[in-house]
Amino acid sequence: MITSYEKINLSGNKTAEVFLHLTPDKRFIVSIPAIHWSAEFNQEDDLSIQFDKLRASLNFHLYEGNTDELVNAIKELAKIHF
Repeated sequence: MITSYEKINLSGNKTAEVFLHLTPDKRFIVSIPAIHWSAEFNQEDDLSIQFDKLRASLNFHLYEGNTDELVNAIKELAKIHF
């Protein structure tokens, strides 16, 4: 399993640790412990599908920050492994 770590700006000057795990079967598991959130998506999924899945998950989780900005930061972190 490959793991990436990055601090991402959530809103204003609040940052959070983002962990991205790439599993042997080409799945990404992303987690942000500060907001008690995690999600899973496939490496083979189209980037727009990934964006929609992550944004929907964050909205469902009642994340109050800018979901588009956060999802874009997660996608940039995931691009390292494509």
